[in-house]
Amino acid sequence: MVKPRTRQPSQEQIDQFARGAEVTTQKSEQPKASEKTYKRVTFSLTEHDDQLVDELSLKVRSFRCNRSQAVKAALAFLAAQDDDTIIKELEKQKGI
Repeated sequence: MVKPRTRQPSQEQIDQFARGAEVTTQKSEQPKASEKTYKRVTFSLTEHDDQLVDELSLKVRSFRCNRSQAVKAALAFLAAQDDDTIIKELEKQKGI
């Protein structure tokens, strides 16, 4: 059985302990103009599309890929296509 703690540190002991701590502050730097800023967005996916995003993000074995990276890669891939191909794919999604 553990004895209950009976001694209380004095304010002087507390202050002495705090003075002995190393104080480091991090410099607040302004973000560089070239740094990307991200915007959180919400959109709806079917259960199948949600699963597909998960499956695509797990295909990579050499590094960790999250869902956002999988979606960004898909957008980059789609953007690299010619206009006719993009229109055909978007029409498929709309159900035309």
